[in-house]
Amino acid sequence: MKKTLLAVAIPAVLLAGNVNAFEAYSGEAGSVEVYGQLRATLAKSPDKDLTLNDGSSRAGVNALYSVTDDVDVFARLEYSISYDKDAMANRLGYFGFTGDFGKVILGKQYLTADDLWGVDNSYWFGGSHIVEGAVSGGKHDSAIRYILETDFATFDASYGLPEDGAAAEVAELFISKDIAGFSFTAGVSSAEQEHGAFDYKVNDSTTLKVSSGTVDDLYYTLWAERSFGDLTVGVQYANSSIESSALAVDLDREGYTLALNYGLSDKSAVYGGYEYSEVELSADQVSASAKDDYTNVYVGAVHKFNSYFRLWAEMGYSDGVTAGYSNNKNDGFSVAPSSVDSEAKYAIGARVYW
Repeated sequence: MKKTLLAVAIPAVLLAGNVNAFEAYSGEAGSVEVYGQLRATLAKSPDKDLTLNDGSSRAGVNALYSVTDDVDVFARLEYSISYDKDAMANRLGYFGFTGDFGKVILGKQYLTADDLWGVDNSYWFGGSHIVEGAVSGGKHDSAIRYILETDFATFDASYGLPEDGAAAEVAELFISKDIAGFSFTAGVSSAEQEHGAFDYKVNDSTTLKVSSGTVDDLYYTLWAERSFGDLTVGVQYANSSIESSALAVDLDREGYTLALNYGLSDKSAVYGGYEYSEVELSADQVSASAKDDYTNVYVGAVHKFNSYFRLWAEMGYSDGVTAGYSNNKNDGFSVAPSSVDSEAKYAIGARVYW
């Protein structure tokens, strides 16, 4: 269900060991496995026709080898796949080392904040409260990540290299700990993106000449999850503050959520979530300011026939205003708030794993 992870499971996702993977090689030195998943989704919203897509399908290869008795080296290469596109696009490509010292991962990968994500049980309509990655993009071509498990807590840190201004410079630290049956995670992310001078189109009649500068994003979050028998409950708070040194734009966003998941059986579950966000925008150069909120609710059900195939169905409801923030290193950034008026949405989907 997206990227919802209990703290005790955080390190596992970075290594080989996909439950559905095909083992292509196994020997004394290590192993290689091929994995993938096809994600087909049929979705309908009031202002759009019924659409069928598989935009987040992917396939890849994992490798794990022993270097010494105490150190292993691992690697992952992953590509997006889609039946309506001719080309495969590289999603991930990294290698690293693991041992008693922890795990070190280098290369193109999800940064810590995006990989851990937060409390979100949805397959399609959730996650509106999680305001991370506005400047960093959540994934970085040149990143270093370090994970250390101790008896006290799990520490997860990322650093994204700025690449001479071509990418955001990102620093993140997250800490996860189990306390009295609860799984707590807290983290902070700082991202800075340099940009050259560009023309910023405010509207059809106004264009600003923007000098070179930086866009900064400070993001922090705290969430907790706990299971009560078949019921899992999660709550989260998230905050993002974005500033532009060249355009005098400040964008503050806060998000809250309550998410529930109830297991009907070993294979079936129902789930739902309530998400509330607030956005406050000020742009001095165009004398603009705004303060709005956004509500998003989703409910759904999933049935896992086995570890290789599952079906899900989900309904979402949203109302309010979103920030509409986008950042592009070539074209600069824009804030284009969009309004949603009591919109109901529906989706069904299937996932096939290998």
